[in-house]
Formats: sequence, C-alpha cells, structure tokens
Amino acid sequence: MNNKKIISSFKALNKVINESNKIVLTTHLIPDGDAIGSEFAMYGYLRQKGKKVSIINHSYTPDNYQWQDKKKIIKVFRENTDKYSKIINDADLIIIIDTNEYSRTKSMETVLINSPAKKAVIDHHLGTKLKLFDVVVNDTSYPATSELLYDYFVFDNKKYINKFVATNLYVGILTDTGSFRYPRTTQKTFLICADLIASGADPVYIYDKVYGQLNTGKIKLLGRFIDSLTYHLNGKLIIGVVTIQDFKDYHSDVQDVDGFSSFIMTVKNIRAGIVIVERPDSIKLSFRSKGNINMRNFAAEFGGGGHKNASGASLHHQDPFELKEQIINKFESFIKNNRINI
Repeated sequence: MNNKKIISSFKALNKVINESNKIVLTTHLIPDGDAIGSEFAMYGYLRQKGKKVSIINHSYTPDNYQWQDKKKIIKVFRENTDKYSKIINDADLIIIIDTNEYSRTKSMETVLINSPAKKAVIDHHLGTKLKLFDVVVNDTSYPATSELLYDYFVFDNKKYINKFVATNLYVGILTDTGSFRYPRTTQKTFLICADLIASGADPVYIYDKVYGQLNTGKIKLLGRFIDSLTYHLNGKLIIGVVTIQDFKDYHSDVQDVDGFSSFIMTVKNIRAGIVIVERPDSIKLSFRSKGNINMRNFAAEFGGGGHKNASGASLHHQDPFELKEQIINKFESFIKNNRINI
C-alpha cells in the first residue's frame, strides 16, 4: 500500500471520522455481500472508536446475510422515513459504501443529498463524481470495497481488526471476488484473507452461511430461470429473464436472484451473460463477461455502469421480453462496432 493518492484519501477519511461523533452508514439497493460486509466492518471499527453509528439502507438485508445482523443493527429507511430522516439530518458524517451514486440508495437519495452532514464515499467502482462528496476513498484496482477497507484499517491501526471486523471483511471479499475467481483477485487478496482468518474469521462457517442456506423458493426460482435461458452469437451470449410472476409463483423476492448472473457465466463457452429481472417499479439488468468484453461500456447504453466484467443498470416502464430483444440487437452492434472477437 504505497499509492500516494489512496494514502492521502485515507488521511482525509481518518480526519473527518475523528472530527465526527454521529455517523450514518449506507449502501446501494439490494445489497450484496461486499456492501453488507463493508457496512458492518466499518460499524465495528467506528464503535471501537467510540462513535455513535447508525446503518440505514433502502433495501432489506438478503436472507443469506442476515446472520451478520443478529442484533438487528441495520434499519430500513422506508419503515420509518421521518425517524430515519432525522437521524440522517442530525448526523455529523454520512459514509456511502460500495457505491458512488446517490441514486443507488433509491428512497434515501434526496435526504442524503440535502443533509447538512459531511459526506464520504468508500468504493471501488468507476465514475465517482468528486464534487458530490467531501471525502472520496476510491480505487478501482481493488476487487472489493472490503479489501479497500482492510487497507484503511491497517493504515489507522491494525488493532481495530477484531473477529467481528475480520469476519465481515472476509464476507465482502469472498462474495465480490466470486469466491476468488474473478479478475483483480490477486496474491494480495489471499494474503489479506489469511490475515483475516488469523484475526478470527472462519472461512468454512462463512461460506456455509453465505452459500449453503438456499431456501426451497430460491431453488424453484432458479429452475424457472434456467428454463428461460436463451443462447445467441453462436452460443457465446446467454440471457435469462425473471418476471414478477416468477416471484409470485415461488413466493420469492428480488434478493433470491443473487448469484444468478454468476451462475450463467459457468456455462461452457459463454463469453457474456445478461440477467433481466422484472420488479414492480423497474427492471434490473445484470451484465457479466469474460476477457476483453467491456460490460461497463455496454451497460452505459442503458444508463448503467460498474466494472469491466460486471456491471448493471435499472430501467423503468419496460416489458422484460421486449427489452430482451433490444438488448440482443444492441449487443450484436456493440460487438461489431468495437471489433470484439467473441
């Protein structure tokens, strides 16, 4: 960790934290393991420093991460907007984690922007608008926000990485690296995880809690999703659709599609995969790829963003199957115009 820019941002973050007492943490809608893990790791760190900390999210915590919240620390903004708006407005500091866009906090967006509190962002995605935050800790070379937080905690004082913090950092790194198989997973990633295990994280227990608790509804939903899969571009592009009716049929929720985009990328010869999820108020798109297919650039055509090989977007007032045809046509043009040999 000798990057002058990141060290400078660590110093700025440490300063604003030390100057603050009441701190609010939040993350993007439909939080994944890196979002929840990073929130709880930061929560544990701040509590050790004597801060008053609240975690307030737009979305409910997915079932496979609820074991991390035994004390029900995370509050859902929509359950009591007046109460949680007051907490946000009274805060000294708001830290937005694992996203650099206020819009991805959904129902919280306006309150967060208008709060007089100082704003910090800790993230590893592209596209951070520096003017929107007082402090920016961002480095896209990290495979997970949790790994970035590990370096920050070490920068401050490694004593803060206790068993609780280590466990939550490990969850974030495990999930955002796709169990250590995605690009940007490096030797450093494994060395950090080894240190987290030495600090009390139990890799067997964590893996079972995150990946070994599938409910019947999700299994049936996965079966319906598999039936929806279609192949394009000589079997190199795969697309799956989950509809509102699918969720109703199996008493499932949008959180149950977590992992579907990773699943389709395990199919032989696939170079790109797209998951279309219909929700009551919008459609969620997940884009995945291998090699030189820049899904961030493709996601931008739908107003989205993310990483080179893993991106997303949300759209409104669209039929999922009509949208699917648009996506196929646009992707074919995208491949051709960018001269990508798929």
